[in-house]
Amino acid sequence: MNGTLPPAAAGSPPPGFRVTRRQRFGIGLSRLLRWEFWPSWAFYPPIVVYILARSARARPFMAVTAANPCLRASGIVGETKHDALAPLQARAPDYVAEFAMLPSAWPLAQRIAALQAFVASGPGYPVVLKPDIGQRGRGVAVIRSEAQAAAYLADARDDVIAQRHIAGSEYGVFVYRDPKSGRVDILSIVNKCFPAVTGDGRRSLGELILADARARLIAPGLFQRLARRLEEIPAAGEVVQLVEIGAHCRGSLFLDGNHLRSEPLREAMSAILDAVPGYHFGRLDLRCPDEAHLVAGRGLKVLEMNGVTAESAHIYHPDTPLIDGWRAMIRQWRIAIEIGEANAAAGAATTGLIDLLQLWRADLARGERWF
Repeated sequence: MNGTLPPAAAGSPPPGFRVTRRQRFGIGLSRLLRWEFWPSWAFYPPIVVYILARSARARPFMAVTAANPCLRASGIVGETKHDALAPLQARAPDYVAEFAMLPSAWPLAQRIAALQAFVASGPGYPVVLKPDIGQRGRGVAVIRSEAQAAAYLADARDDVIAQRHIAGSEYGVFVYRDPKSGRVDILSIVNKCFPAVTGDGRRSLGELILADARARLIAPGLFQRLARRLEEIPAAGEVVQLVEIGAHCRGSLFLDGNHLRSEPLREAMSAILDAVPGYHFGRLDLRCPDEAHLVAGRGLKVLEMNGVTAESAHIYHPDTPLIDGWRAMIRQWRIAIEIGEANAAAGAATTGLIDLLQLWRADLARGERWF
């Protein structure tokens, strides 16, 4: 199944494909020098310090958990995708990639039958399957056949969403509703690009990956996901798509798209938020035919509406200064806490630390069940 296997340890390709020590060292050093590839524990400490300091002054202390009353804990952890997508599909279906739920409580045969009916009611395969509760591309797979679908559902022990596969360009548009004016504004735009290599008729796919300036940086994950194809020799001019899931940790290239802000796009974002009561802050991952459609606010299909812990992902544009990344994230959390304070003052419920810890522990266990 393309895009469904877990990443391998850094620099450790599967048996059958050889990578020299020098190549492994080069990949590791390149990743170390680019903070976009740093682990969360290395990037987030200054941001966590700010969150704690600002939350200590907030009223109530956990006000940020009221930023999105329609999501569990405002989307800090453990929220379901359908909590936001269901009202959007009901009230503004033109703005969403159609989806259907496949509950884990159903027998496997019933889930497969429901998926087949969903596929038959649309353009057919491919479709996207993903866990209803997930993050950072966890468990997301593009499914191209009934056999792949059956294998995915046989392994899935949690609720699954089946969603139409939308062609075109993918973007993440971070939006927020100003707590004072009620106006919806755009905080950040990221253009999600999917690395590919072009065959020359001589080199294997593995060699092409190691020779490509960007692909080699995500080689550890590619080695695992494309294990059976690494020794294939693509024909001259053949384009091999290496990534098709719009998650940075899955290998997507994130480019700063803030120059694409426009009033028509802002109005479209406002219409989407109006269709989802209680959603005030987060990143909308969407696809549309091209950049012109995004700027015009036309042809937008929302894939996911992420909550408070979504990132202003334009910060992962290659060579963005580290300080700029920190500043953008601190600004993001300042706005989230201010929105949460306003919502809490208006009666929205907050989530306590103990409950957050329980949600976090449950999500860790859930992560062990997904690729």
